[in-house]
Amino acid sequence: KKGLPIKVQESLDILRVIGNEAVHPGQLDLKDDIKTASSLFKLVNFIAEKMITEQKEIQAIYNKLPESKKQQIKTRDGK
Repeated sequence: KKGLPIKVQESLDILRVIGNEAVHPGQLDLKDDIKTASSLFKLVNFIAEKMITEQKEIQAIYNKLPESKKQQIKTRDGK
């Protein structure tokens, strides 16, 4: 609802559901396997890539545009 990409939202939902099922106060589920843990780490990395790394990379390239071009973009967008 706040503009998250669908796949990021789904990844967060997966982590929340599996996390809620796996850990409860005073109880640790030792049935989890390496494949599941590896998949969860992949999801965390995917979220970080989409929400942090890619955003910073795009911003760094955008910042290199000439100021006159950035102003034209702001004018076009009504800002």
